[in-house]
Amino acid sequence: MTPSLARKVGHDSPMMHLRRCQADGMFDRFAAHVEELWGRGRDIRGSRDVREVERNGQA
Repeated sequence: MTPSLARKVGHDSPMMHLRRCQADGMFDRFAAHVEELWGRGRDIRGSRDVREVERNGQA
């Protein structure tokens, strides 16, 4: 799991290995957060914005 830190890019953020040791601990909280984000996601394949980026060679 790699948390996002303000003003840092991915490779400058720490990576943590979480192990579930108790109910509603750090592991469960991060898992719930990821599930919520995943549930809000949408498929962008075929969207106009993606096609424009691919056409302009910025992908």
